[in-house]
Amino acid sequence: MKSKYPPIDKEAAVAQFLPRIRYYARKYSFCTEMEEEDLVSAGIIGLMESIERYDHSRNITLSTFADFRIRGAILDEISSMQWISKDALKKIDTVKKAYDQLEKKLGRSVTEEEVAEKLSMTVEDLHEILSRVGLVHMLKLDDIGVSGDGDGRKLDILECVANKDRDILEELELKEMQAFLGGIIESLPERERMVTTLYYYEELTMKEIGKILDISESRVCQMHGAVLIKLKNKIQQYVPLTKE
Repeated sequence: MKSKYPPIDKEAAVAQFLPRIRYYARKYSFCTEMEEEDLVSAGIIGLMESIERYDHSRNITLSTFADFRIRGAILDEISSMQWISKDALKKIDTVKKAYDQLEKKLGRSVTEEEVAEKLSMTVEDLHEILSRVGLVHMLKLDDIGVSGDGDGRKLDILECVANKDRDILEELELKEMQAFLGGIIESLPERERMVTTLYYYEELTMKEIGKILDISESRVCQMHGAVLIKLKNKIQQYVPLTKE
């Protein structure tokens, strides 16, 4: 049966989505050794796949559908090329538990110096571990995900933080989560709060944030890692309201 919808112009779609693809490539290449252009290529493939699979009859725009698949294709490419050792994952888990224990004990956001002291390590060693948190987060998004988009996928919690105009944020549970995360972000130390705001709200790259804060890109990556750990610890204590 012939579709009543005209075919999507792939060349026009690439021109339309290329800025978004390049944005995701820059956004996710900061803590990997992969070239930005390789991730752009993966994003274009994801766009082509989304065009082939797009169903006009569903209540979702091509822009939303393609955006999700572009992002997924880039993350899949990173996942296929990056490897995280069990030892690295164990160290990250140890740091995560230290943050959680200290913040529960002190009732506030803790510093890297306090965490390093608790773990009997140098701040430099802690920084090295924190720099890997962002990559692990990208490759294991479900670890801090919340369900609820109608497709059965888990929405990245940090998508709820971002100030995007999405219908899904009208859902009660996600509005509750967004407000909850907003409170956590407000409690962060000033520089960690700035990194979060600039990265997720303003959609700047780690390099651009480093220039604004006058610190290195790697230091931004470390601060971002600390933020992710703090968010994950708080989220695991959170029980969202559900509809009866």
